[in-house]
Amino acid sequence: MSLEVIAISDKHRELLNRLSQLIPDLDPETPESLQRIFGLGLIALTMQVTNRAREDDKEELVGELGALAREMVEAEQW
Repeated sequence: MSLEVIAISDKHRELLNRLSQLIPDLDPETPESLQRIFGLGLIALTMQVTNRAREDDKEELVGELGALAREMVEAEQW
């Protein structure tokens, strides 16, 4: 898979490069690292949606999203 398939703005590329300085096994030039970053972004988004669902008393959705996010975090070994 070519990285050119996904358009990454200069600002996002700069952020990726800075993150790679803090996370030793992150290489913003590899598809695996971009997939990992995408996964971490999904976790963050899931947390936001879960908080909103909790405010709207959607406890079943909160439970489902929380379980999925925990599985992803465990897979990342964070």
